[in-house]
Amino acid sequence: MNLQPHLDRLAAACASLPVRRTERLVLRPFQEADRAPFAAMNADPEVMEHLPTVLDRAESDALLNRYRLQAARRGFGVFAVEERATRAFIGWLGLWVPDWETEFTPAVEFTWRLVRPAWGQGYATEAARSTLAYAFDTLRLPQLMAWTTPANQRSWRVMERLGMTRVGTFAHPKLPAGHPMSEHVRYVIDAPVVATVEPATGSVQAVNPPAKATETPLPKVWIDGDGCPRVVKEIIWKAAHRGVVTVTMVANRAILVPRSPRIHTVVVPKGMDVADDWLVAHAGPNELVITSDVPLAAELVPRGVAVMSPRGEWFTPANIGEKLSLRDFFTDARASGMIEGGGPAGFDERAKREFANGLDGWIARAQPRASAANVNAHRG
Repeated sequence: MNLQPHLDRLAAACASLPVRRTERLVLRPFQEADRAPFAAMNADPEVMEHLPTVLDRAESDALLNRYRLQAARRGFGVFAVEERATRAFIGWLGLWVPDWETEFTPAVEFTWRLVRPAWGQGYATEAARSTLAYAFDTLRLPQLMAWTTPANQRSWRVMERLGMTRVGTFAHPKLPAGHPMSEHVRYVIDAPVVATVEPATGSVQAVNPPAKATETPLPKVWIDGDGCPRVVKEIIWKAAHRGVVTVTMVANRAILVPRSPRIHTVVVPKGMDVADDWLVAHAGPNELVITSDVPLAAELVPRGVAVMSPRGEWFTPANIGEKLSLRDFFTDARASGMIEGGGPAGFDERAKREFANGLDGWIARAQPRASAANVNAHRG
């Protein structure tokens, strides 16, 4: 993948590094006041355990200067990270273009480092998700990479939680041959296919527009993105890859999906039931919505929309009233303390099989001419 045109585009725009806020953190440009805590972190042997050496104050200042300079020249870069509650500096996280060459450069590295007291609290993942959205939605970068030593499980587990894929190992060109930390594992994540909804108009603007429609439109599947088990999404994605359906995931946050002209996401504004309202407005008759939300199903079924739960259970005109009544009864009973728990059972192989069977049957009915091989191909 040639990233150089994207790097040139961003450098020409020369945007300033923004301030981004998450539930517990602020991601912002570096300040002069950050130099002392930045240096203390880089001098901590435990923080630097998987790096060749700790940094002295001069080396730490030089690193901070390089981060600030790249942000000014490239239009993106590394953020200082602070806790919102205390305003304390707890580390850095962001995007970096390495100044060395190897078979996969130029590349944009997704990189981070946190002080020890910030470990184990989910801060790296929280800040990283915000930065992924910045990289893909704002900067329109097509791909990010990350790397570390094989022994640094703390870091590569964050990479995997973010949906990054390990693609192999390489010898770091900044370290001499035979150095005990020379070998690095490399992870990659591609930009998702995303569409965003304008809050004022409700119109969809595609970042990666879908492919042109074929003569015979494929059956359309919508996924209520909140709470849908990943195994269910993967079954549907495989069907899309095989060319038997198109899929749109609707949620109020960016969700990473495989890159495919038949897989799209819609990110709606945050708010109670906004995603549900969007599905009601856009899902049409003879299309399929995957959701476990009974009130949403109760709105869709009378409109002729096929609705199935992630467990393969169908919502129909004959049963939706009863399901809605049962849902309300259990909600009230739990609220009053009459019953405890009552959540759904764990998602097991039986639930997966029921869903796959239900999807098979719906595709066969929605597109009768689809071959049996194609209809069942997503099971593989």
